[in-house]
Amino acid sequence: MGNRIVTKFGKSKSLTDEEITEIQKISKLSAEEINERHKQFLGLHPSGKMTKEEFIHMFNLLNFNFDVNDQVACEKTFATFDKNRSGTIEFDEFLVAMLFLRPNTVESNVDLLFQWFDISGDGCLDHKEVAGIFESCVALGLVKNADPDYAEKTASEVFATLGLSDVDKINKEQLIRGYFCHEIDEIMLLIENSASAAQIN
Repeated sequence: MGNRIVTKFGKSKSLTDEEITEIQKISKLSAEEINERHKQFLGLHPSGKMTKEEFIHMFNLLNFNFDVNDQVACEKTFATFDKNRSGTIEFDEFLVAMLFLRPNTVESNVDLLFQWFDISGDGCLDHKEVAGIFESCVALGLVKNADPDYAEKTASEVFATLGLSDVDKINKEQLIRGYFCHEIDEIMLLIENSASAAQIN
């Protein structure tokens, strides 16, 4: 789907500059913060891996209002990152997963979409990148009984709603304005499910 891919760190005792840079693109943490969190992670999980139960326990500690909805969200998020169904995730996956579970606002969700799907890095989303988001929505079951050309057609509908052609690009401000002014299902699906759509291939 063209999503940005995070490298695997396993149980390495230190992160390379390239690995730190990749995490910074997603998390907006400083290099010092990333290294400190990596050190803490290995201190608690010397194998470099965390189980689902440990992941849920960690989120519970960070969220004083933990309830059944949080439990479900944690389980779905963990499953998204546990691609090989090993029952564990690694440091990079844990860090991004916790970002997915943070309190959501329209602005933070749009930021997340652009961090993961702005492959060109120009601060905008082109038609292909928007279609990639809808492909992720289909793959995750957020859209039921989708036609084979659903992603392409729906991306075109979003562009048309914003007064753009398929050769134009969408910036953050346009997407946020479209969310509040138009309230159409396609844009709401994009933004409100950003955390789920932005999974790692």
